[in-house]
Order: sequence, then structure tokens, then C-alpha cells
Amino acid sequence: MMTDPPVEALQVRRRYNRLAAVRYALRHWNRPNPRFANMDTLGAGGDCANFVSQCLLAGGWPLDYRESAVDREWWYRRRGTEPYDGRRDDWWSCTWAVADSHLRYMRANHGLVLILTANPRLARRLRRGDVIYYDWDGDGVFTHSAIVTGFSRAGSPLVTYRTLRPRRPVRNALWTLRFRGRARMIVGMRLTTTPIVHDVAPDFARLRPCDTTRWG
Repeated sequence: MMTDPPVEALQVRRRYNRLAAVRYALRHWNRPNPRFANMDTLGAGGDCANFVSQCLLAGGWPLDYRESAVDREWWYRRRGTEPYDGRRDDWWSCTWAVADSHLRYMRANHGLVLILTANPRLARRLRRGDVIYYDWDGDGVFTHSAIVTGFSRAGSPLVTYRTLRPRRPVRNALWTLRFRGRARMIVGMRLTTTPIVHDVAPDFARLRPCDTTRWG
């Protein structure tokens, strides 16, 4: 008797190239890619999640255009040819550019959360190409993200990130980060190596940009 295959078996998966993501991070951490907005200069909340998203995309992470919801979209739309979004008309989802939204999307779709402040030893379970998020104030909102790009001799993850001026981007820093004092909460996102591809064409009449001033 024939039975329908499970839904999971019908879903297409793509291989995440962690090495490609790390190579991108180490190439662009202090030299932004002109094909994307540089949010370090836009005043759009810093460049950290935007940078991490670019790294994941470079590693083959699939864009997600299902709908405007924090667990069902992750995308960037380049609308012009000017470098660094010179005309300020590019669109992106909040999950692309806002660290807290980025974490919630990845947690819902592609990752396992490790509470590193509660158990720092869990940091050793992270791999290159995974992501770490930081809540400095203890209010439950994660305002910074970084990508794991290496390991210390002792086996602790090293992270690379971009951030808002006047602070400077950082390459291969110890994951604990102290540039704003000790973070109240740090979580690692152990990403799957085979993310699901949601084969939905972008419908920008329905999807909305995170920066609503760009709508239209």
C-alpha cells in the first residue's frame, strides 16, 4: 500500500558552506561590500546583523520570502546600482538587519540556541559560521550579533563583527566581548548545515521593508 511521504521529506534543503561564510566575513569585516547598504553610516541601528546576514548569504543560506513575519522571512532587495545603497531605496526584512529579529528567525527555522552566559562551556559546541547574540542590558532584547570565524588555542570561539560608529569593526575577538561591558545575556546559535529552502518567489507588493520610510 502506497502512503504519502512525510512533509519533511518533501522539503528541499541546501548545504551551508561555512568556509565561504567565514571567508566573506574576513574579507569584508573592515571593507563593506558596496552591493549592500552600510548601516554603520546610515544610522539604522548598526551594521552587525546586516553583516552577519551577508556572511550567511555568501555561504549559500537561502533567502526566505514567505511573508512579513519574524519567523517567515529573511531577505534583502537591492533596487539600484549605486554603491552602499547610495539612493537609500534598498529594502530588507527586519530579520536581515536587526539582531533580535535575526535571532528569532534563526531560532524558529534553522538553529539550536545555546545559553552561553549560563554555561560558557557550551561555546565549544559552536562551529565556524555559527552566530552569537548579545543582550547588554538584560532586558531580553539582543542588540548585537557576531559570526564565529575561528577558535583560540584553548578552543574558545573567536568572532568577527561590524558595529555602529564611532566603535570599530572587530576581527577574531574572543566571543565574550567586553566593548560595552559584560553582556547580561549571550546566546549562541548552532546553525544547521542543511537549511530548508522555501521556494517562494518574492512578492514586494505584499512584503514590507523593515525601514517603513522606504515603502513605495
